[in-house]
Amino acid sequence: MFFLNKLCILCNGLYHVTISCPNCGYNLADLGLVQDFYDPYSAYLDQEIYEDGYKGYTSECCVHLLVCNLCDLKEFRAMKRFSEEDVTN
Repeated sequence: MFFLNKLCILCNGLYHVTISCPNCGYNLADLGLVQDFYDPYSAYLDQEIYEDGYKGYTSECCVHLLVCNLCDLKEFRAMKRFSEEDVTN
């Protein structure tokens, strides 16, 4: 049997963000993990190397870049990772 340690429901497509923009009220779009935007190879590196690189990262969270397509607000948001048991129950 295969067990996952922790998983991000956004990264795995199990949930879609429904957070309103604090400026205009439009829904924020999730562009994915913030480290994917650092350089062409950052998406292939271990997430833990970014632990000290931005606020909110822990082994319990995944930091996503959210953007408002109306007013162009950008923000980083730490999203909690869940265990397999949390997701399947």
